[in-house]
Amino acid sequence: MNPFTVYLILQFGSALIFSLIFTVSQLYFVTTVQMDPLQLVLAGTILEATVFLFEIPTGVLADVRSRRLSVIIGYALMGAGFIIEGTFPFFGTIALAQVVWGFGYTFTSGATQAWIADELGEDRAGEAYLRGAQATRAGALVAIPISVALGSLALQLPIVLGGVAMILLAVFLVFAMTEEGFTASPPGERTTWGLMLKTVRDARQLVRRQPILIVVLATSLFYGLYSEGFDRLWTPHLLENLQGPWLDGPEPVVWFGVIRAVMLLISLAATEVARRRVDTGQGLSLEYTAKVWRCCGAMMVVSVG
Repeated sequence: MNPFTVYLILQFGSALIFSLIFTVSQLYFVTTVQMDPLQLVLAGTILEATVFLFEIPTGVLADVRSRRLSVIIGYALMGAGFIIEGTFPFFGTIALAQVVWGFGYTFTSGATQAWIADELGEDRAGEAYLRGAQATRAGALVAIPISVALGSLALQLPIVLGGVAMILLAVFLVFAMTEEGFTASPPGERTTWGLMLKTVRDARQLVRRQPILIVVLATSLFYGLYSEGFDRLWTPHLLENLQGPWLDGPEPVVWFGVIRAVMLLISLAATEVARRRVDTGQGLSLEYTAKVWRCCGAMMVVSVG
């Protein structure tokens, strides 16, 4: 298939699956698994620590072997992690699931963006990223009513089905993804630790050449500093401490679906404004795109725990 089309399908499909899962996952943790606030934060910390530890090693695999293979492995592992999460409602298995799907996520982080830049060229990559962002918001929005309907039957149902769907997405990518623009690193550079150090050095040089990256990294850092407690605890806070229609009206999953839908609509509108105002013809180098993506990912989880 055309790489641009595959990229849009991938962004739409993965966002739909993530939204299918995340619309109900916190409710599932609080009500079905009955995790307390400490366990909720610990689960998030385990996930982010996993991403922090494996972001660069898996990125090296993508650069050395195959970005296509890295993306496929990543989605298969994430699917397995979500199946574990929804099938076994215990804190220990939830913690294991965070490790599995967090590890899988690092295979896709940066590799997906680098893959499409390889296949389309740097001039068209900017347009693909913005169109992909729109497809992401649209897929997430479509999934919300589906997740709410399934979650009304059983909160773990969207999570398990989402995991299965993610594995099927990986199977689709096996047949649909091309890899004609990828050039592997020379054999002499194929040492994991050497490439890890080179990535860090190159990223530091990029920051020096592009001062705006300091703002990007600082934003990622402060976002990571504040977000963990909010992301993990806002659901139990609303359930336990606020009076509202979710107490005596429709099931809580409906109201949390509405909240998520409003947030995504605002995000979709903001992305459209950016698409109209940003000149996507100003190509970003593949090196710039992939390495900055990984650095931002690491900065966003630097405050784990």
